[in-house]
Amino acid sequence: MIIMPDGELANLDALYDQRDEAGRPTEWGTLVEKLRRIRRSIESGNIVRVHDGVELQSVLEFHTWAYGRYKLLEEGYDSWIGDDK
Repeated sequence: MIIMPDGELANLDALYDQRDEAGRPTEWGTLVEKLRRIRRSIESGNIVRVHDGVELQSVLEFHTWAYGRYKLLEEGYDSWIGDDK
């Protein structure tokens, strides 16, 4: 099991919250890459505990968590869907 430190979750949230003066996201590319690392870890068979005992064991659980926490990502950042480097 991989346990995400509390500070890392706060870092992800901060990346999501960063916007320019017009309200456009400025750090979502970095956020997406960090989220992909979590997803890849799950795909390789790891269980990832993200916070408050939430454990992600499948890609479906990961996407449910990610879409719930970072709601605008799907609509606001093209590289979130596809473009998986």
